[in-house]
Amino acid sequence: MRRTTEVYGPAYLDRVLRVDRPLHAPGGGPPLDQSVDGRGEFTENAGSALRLCDPEGGQLTIALPDGWPGPRGTVWLNRPLTPGSPPCHRGATGVDWHDDLGGMGAGFAVALGGRLVSVLGPERDATSRTVAALLARFGVAHRPIRVAGQTADWTLLVTSGPFGDKLPVGFRGCHAALESLPPDGFPPCDLRVVSSLPNRLAAQALRAPGASVRVFAPSLRNMLDRTPPVSEFAGAIDVLCCNRREWNTLDDREEVAWRVAFLAVTDGPDGSTVRFTTPEGEPGSYHVNAFPRSRPPRDTNRAGEAYASTLVGTLLDHGWSSGVTDPALARHAAVRASAAAALELDMREFGFPAPDAIDAAVRAGCVA
Repeated sequence: MRRTTEVYGPAYLDRVLRVDRPLHAPGGGPPLDQSVDGRGEFTENAGSALRLCDPEGGQLTIALPDGWPGPRGTVWLNRPLTPGSPPCHRGATGVDWHDDLGGMGAGFAVALGGRLVSVLGPERDATSRTVAALLARFGVAHRPIRVAGQTADWTLLVTSGPFGDKLPVGFRGCHAALESLPPDGFPPCDLRVVSSLPNRLAAQALRAPGASVRVFAPSLRNMLDRTPPVSEFAGAIDVLCCNRREWNTLDDREEVAWRVAFLAVTDGPDGSTVRFTTPEGEPGSYHVNAFPRSRPPRDTNRAGEAYASTLVGTLLDHGWSSGVTDPALARHAAVRASAAAALELDMREFGFPAPDAIDAAVRAGCVA
């Protein structure tokens, strides 16, 4: 029987800008993998550069590629590019760009074959129409929540491709303006996925009755959001998937870890770790190395969504429900998820690896 999946999360227009070098200076640290909010001082006569400036004085200056449609000028970021380190001053050259479907909600809806509930501006808003058209192109069943007087959210996504950096700069309007989700918007389902919504909305969706399994896929914003903190609604989460930086940012993370049934933390080239409760009631943990690849990655975007969706899908395909987990199933799900993330590194545009390709990679032990 086909699994019913409801996804609550953003669908964006991603304007993807690929640059020619790492966003850290040599020896300056691992690749950037964080999301920040931005506000722009855009002008048509700003020249051929885009400057990203953070609150600690760091600056990333990008020489723009031919045909770049904008924005140009200065973007002010709400968080430092290199927290805990000296301000970053870095220059790079844009190699190419493209517009794509973005947002974790859209990603999970496509990867899991679910219906998406997301927030858009009014139908007359051009960006909202573009996002709706992209969702239709990818065959996503979509139930939009319209917010009057707001434009659709969009993201400037700076990526260094094979160097591994991913810096989404969000320009947020409609999601931040929405106070609550419609109370009648939570139909019964086998799987409910909540991703990257403000915590007040995420908590409402996760606590609503009717879902057999509830998954939370937060962004860094969720870990910093205190209205409410994640620990306050952690009891409504069955599976939590995030990356290492997001997890380490969460102050009361060990309390959260004990309250969720299954926790997965990805760590880029260092692999991933899953934590769960065994059938004997003991804490279980399993570390999976990054799945081997025979060539450098093309792009790291959407690798986290590929990992999380494959992990959850594998658990559910084997009859998992919230509670204890057989260690062999935890390992199998984590290995398949790692393979899916490795395959995703070859995709420069929106899309996810097919189950057959994931299984073939697992059998081969490498993405060849």
